[in-house]
Amino acid sequence: MFDSTDLLDKAPRRRFERILLARCRAGEPFALMLVNLDGFKGVSARFRADVTDLLLFEVGARLREKLKAGDLVTRSGDHQFAVFVRGVDEMATANRIAEELIERLQSPVTVTGTRFRLDASIGISLGPKQSGEWKLLLQDTDRAAHEAKTKGRGRISVSFAAPQLDD
Repeated sequence: MFDSTDLLDKAPRRRFERILLARCRAGEPFALMLVNLDGFKGVSARFRADVTDLLLFEVGARLREKLKAGDLVTRSGDHQFAVFVRGVDEMATANRIAEELIERLQSPVTVTGTRFRLDASIGISLGPKQSGEWKLLLQDTDRAAHEAKTKGRGRISVSFAAPQLDD
C-alpha cells in the first residue's frame, strides 16, 4: 500500500507506521484518513512526470496547511495520501477536518503554466477507538477510502469497524 520510494514527502513510510503503532499502543485518540485524488490517473497520463510530481508536492503542502503541528501527512500511493490527526476522538470532528481538506484541495493550482482543479475522496477511521491494531485500522480506513471513491468525487466515507469482543 505505501510507496517506500516516494521522495516528495519528508515523512517516510516507516516513521508513519511507527507513529501509528505508538498511538495505538498509547491509547491516545486520533483520526486516520486516506485521501484519494479523484481523476488523477488521467492527469498522470496526460502530463509529464515532472508536472505531476510538482502537483503532488502542492497537494501535500495544502493538506499540511489545514493541520496542526504534530499531525502527519505522507504519500501512500500513486495518488493517495495518508493523514494522521492527533487528538480527534469524535467522528464529527474528523468529518469536519476531511471537509476542510477537500475544500482546500479544490482551490485551483497552477503548475508550469497549466491550471488544475483537484478533487478528493477521503476514508476515515478513529484510532485506537475502532481498533488498537494499527494494521487493521489502516485496512478499515482503506476500505472506507474505496467506498468514498466509488460514491463519486469529493466524498467522505467513515469506517465503522466491528467492535472487538473481550474473551
